[in-house]
Amino acid sequence: MKEIRIILVDDHALVRQGVRTLLEEEPGFHVVAEAETGDDAIPLAVREQPDVMLLDVHMPRGVDGVTAARRIKEAVPSTRIFMLTMFDDEVHLERMLLAGVDGILFKHDSSQEIISAIRSGKGVPYLPPRIRPEVRQRLLDLLKAPAKSQGVTVLTPRETEILAFIAQGYTNREIAERLHISVKTVEAHRARIVERIGAESRVDLIQYALQHGLIAKPIQ
Repeated sequence: MKEIRIILVDDHALVRQGVRTLLEEEPGFHVVAEAETGDDAIPLAVREQPDVMLLDVHMPRGVDGVTAARRIKEAVPSTRIFMLTMFDDEVHLERMLLAGVDGILFKHDSSQEIISAIRSGKGVPYLPPRIRPEVRQRLLDLLKAPAKSQGVTVLTPRETEILAFIAQGYTNREIAERLHISVKTVEAHRARIVERIGAESRVDLIQYALQHGLIAKPIQ
């Protein structure tokens, strides 16, 4: 049996210790390294070239897990990345999958769930059984859809709506109040918009909104 080399990334040492103990009890699993930030995880992945990375989503220092996952996939495409998260809402799940990860695991999943995910075959991203069937299908359909159409990035109606507010200068809190959603949901949508259109600043978001008619051009 080929050894599966694994890297753990989580800002909580106790979580890493617990997961490491679990994994190293499984035949053929070997944890080769650990990191506590996304910034540390990227060069570590390049150096170690692991088969699998278990990557926490929310880490307080440096880049978050989703950004780290995207960069690791670009640098080491052969590494399979599984996100560890406490959030099971559709917005967060979409953002993780659009980063190109190979699966999503909830931190309260059973040990067998984690082992099954790591041993799962390549291809369709691993999604825990507890995700509702209709949500699962929407997520998989999202991955099948082309990211761009004739050079124009396709945003969902909600993303388009939020981008228009952002371009008009509304804060995340103001957008949340207008749309009757949480600030965290707005932040998640905003992060996904930035990723999908390749924006590097608020100016890029405004420019995109102008180009696609989401806001009116100022009168000269």
